[in-house]
Amino acid sequence: MKITGLLLLLVMLSTTAFTQSKKRDKVKRKYRSTEAVTNEMPSVFIRGSVYDEDYNALPGATVTIDGTAKGVNTNEDGEYLITGLVEGRTRVRVSFIGYKTHTADIILRKGQNVKNVMLPLDNIHLEPILVNSQKREQQILDVPTAISSVSAQAMEQSNITDLSLMSEFVPGLYIREQGANRPTFAIRGLSSDEVSPSAQPRVSVYFNNVPINRASGASLELYDMDRVEVLKGPQNTLFGRSAQAGAVHYVSKMPTGEFNGSMTAGYGEYGQKEVRGFVNLPLIKDKLAVRAAGIYNYRDGYVENTFGGDLMGKNTYGGRFSVRFKPAWNHKFDLVVNYQKDDTPGIAFMPDSLANTNGTVGIFSGVASHEQGTNLGTGKEVFDVTLNYRLYMSEHNYWTSITSYRTNDASARWDGDGTASAAIDMAENSSASQFYQEIRGNFSQNSRLNGVLGGSYWRETADQTYWFSPNEQQLANLLLSSPPMPLVDNNGQPISVPVIPVGYDSINNVPIYVDLPTNHQEENYSKATNSALEGFIDVSYQLSRKFFVSGGARIVYDRYKLGNEASMTGGDPSVLGGYLGNAPNVFFRPSDWQEISKSTLSFTYHGGVKYRLNEYGNLFANYSRGRRPNVLQFTSTGEKQVLDAETLDNFEAGFKAAFFDRIFVDVTGFYQLYKNFQTRAWVADASTGEFNYISKDGGQATSYGAEASLRVAVIEQLHLFANYAWLKTEFDSTDVDGQTQEYAGNVFSLAPEHSLNVGFHARVNITPTIQLFVTPSYAWKSHMYFEDANTPGLEQDAYGLLNINGGLELDDPNLILSVWASNVLDEPYITSAGNTGSLFGVPTFVPGPPRMVGTKLTWNFTKKPKPYFKRSKRNR
Repeated sequence: MKITGLLLLLVMLSTTAFTQSKKRDKVKRKYRSTEAVTNEMPSVFIRGSVYDEDYNALPGATVTIDGTAKGVNTNEDGEYLITGLVEGRTRVRVSFIGYKTHTADIILRKGQNVKNVMLPLDNIHLEPILVNSQKREQQILDVPTAISSVSAQAMEQSNITDLSLMSEFVPGLYIREQGANRPTFAIRGLSSDEVSPSAQPRVSVYFNNVPINRASGASLELYDMDRVEVLKGPQNTLFGRSAQAGAVHYVSKMPTGEFNGSMTAGYGEYGQKEVRGFVNLPLIKDKLAVRAAGIYNYRDGYVENTFGGDLMGKNTYGGRFSVRFKPAWNHKFDLVVNYQKDDTPGIAFMPDSLANTNGTVGIFSGVASHEQGTNLGTGKEVFDVTLNYRLYMSEHNYWTSITSYRTNDASARWDGDGTASAAIDMAENSSASQFYQEIRGNFSQNSRLNGVLGGSYWRETADQTYWFSPNEQQLANLLLSSPPMPLVDNNGQPISVPVIPVGYDSINNVPIYVDLPTNHQEENYSKATNSALEGFIDVSYQLSRKFFVSGGARIVYDRYKLGNEASMTGGDPSVLGGYLGNAPNVFFRPSDWQEISKSTLSFTYHGGVKYRLNEYGNLFANYSRGRRPNVLQFTSTGEKQVLDAETLDNFEAGFKAAFFDRIFVDVTGFYQLYKNFQTRAWVADASTGEFNYISKDGGQATSYGAEASLRVAVIEQLHLFANYAWLKTEFDSTDVDGQTQEYAGNVFSLAPEHSLNVGFHARVNITPTIQLFVTPSYAWKSHMYFEDANTPGLEQDAYGLLNINGGLELDDPNLILSVWASNVLDEPYITSAGNTGSLFGVPTFVPGPPRMVGTKLTWNFTKKPKPYFKRSKRNR
């Protein structure tokens, strides 16, 4: 009945919301006039544009009519329309954080009334923050949910060039990047790792309104970005089936009507070289503009490999080409073509008690001995193209079509034991391609009911190959004794076991030995076909001047099919595999092609209330249900497994407000209940021959906490910022069936109880044309585990990182010379613990980056012609 009711509601709203399109008169102009409207338009209405002092459109500004329950946010072009008014004197109020609130008394007459508004910036002002999290333009203050946005200005001021640093500016978010192809996004302790080509992440990652389902494609370079939006808590209604824990949305900059551009060149320690830039070109006034941007970023690894090369480096280049075409007032096409390629050195998996070939021991020695040398590495290649078409019926009623195609290839080869021993030599290769089509309609009824409805289709093919090539004479140290024997001696040299006894010759009274092979190769191959058909609706209704209610739902029909096979691919048959039951392999038991498939029909939803204190303050409370689809997977022994779908019930309440036009406060508290919670675990059982890093049913879990952000414009030259997150997580004592849980009482991995980031941005004129600026920030995290098993030793104690960016800015020419330093205090810390080595009793650790220093020179060139793509001609 719920699903039937939702479908009926979708049909009803779609037939009512979009039947109010306006008929234009036939004035012979390039753009038709809007004075003539159909009888369907209310008898009294007001429309106009909101823009800044440079005539740049201000999307997301709040426009209200005093004394009424009427209000909207300006659309992407800074336009607004408020209907259902009465004739007579009234007051229009326009507000946006960072700008002076504008009020104007006007006399409304029958028919159309036009009021264009210019909002000047306050002398001392907060940075305006625009978001699109509810699929329409809004200032962050008006969104009644836990959301953060890291703007292009914040990225520039703090020299944010990678995801891990960006995450420090978002309370409740932790992003770990160890290589180019497998970032981990964790929101409120729930991370997005997937270990099967059919598994869907808990954190939905989007790029320009298109989902990125593979983790390897989600690690994007932060160049020419407009902002990165982060929504915490279940976001399935608006961000699809994979947004159980939240969503991260990259929004790149689109072409504008001004000729401008920028070029940056940088140099730093560890051979760091960086070149990035963009150029924006208006080709046909008011109709066509293009933008091209690119990046090259290289850095040697900060861990030396005694077998050649280095580890933990960077080598990335990419480009983006965007086109905006507006052939008529109500048609807009946005095309974005994006490409990125990474080819980085390998990851430094460091044991904490085994020596390298220099004879030194320690995670932070800066020297590793990984016997494959320069063969190690991580890499990926991403290509995507997206066409976004918008058809306007009126300022707030329009249809959007998003069509996208994406391909992604990724590879990694790593030393699982972290020593000169060739015991664990592994590689992973994966590829994926996806097609995505979404059609949605934004509607506004009587300027009180606002929302979005639509549907989408997503299809993905993904494959994954794990390759394992051990030297069994060295692997024997780990498999034939408990606890494992050392892999290397005190000088870091491998210890070998050339032969092992397999029996006893009673006639000759001597043991029988067999040689262990030094060359063996095996593979485990998986391929998935995943698809989903989804319908959604999300609405908000203004009950009165103060009270708003909102709700939304999504229905999803998804289908997943996963196939798998394992085989020996080279070298000699395994001897050790005979003891494990996996012969002729060691790790992956040989199996013929087999498949699992699963289809489900699911329903997620949310509801909430908002109380508006004034145009600069809101209280809100929400409930939302999140869901993660079933996980299909095969174990290393070829066993089929289908894990139950996770569900998450989220309760949150918060407060957002701006005070004195200088202080912005955002506080949210939450309580979350998980059922069928899935945990990732390293599973090693020599008696069964099972060696896996897989998802496991974890039963029930609970988390609660609070997040807070603060921004203060002290004076024009000094801005402060801070955020804090408090998080309590715990596996419940029993699962959904009342059985005692294995991890009862444990906390989630990657979930520090306390995290904090504080800093400021200051600038001062040292001459009339030269400014000195500096932006330090300090990020601190309390103790955290790297596994849900909470294994002692596989953890990171509390630590803090200090980063600084500062320099000089010249007016003419517009040059910026900056110097940056990361981890200024050279704090030793790890980003991972356990890893593949945990399967065999030799856990490894990945050291975080040490102190690094560099410099950049940026040239901004700008020519400002008349305003373009600003106020619509119909409203001028």
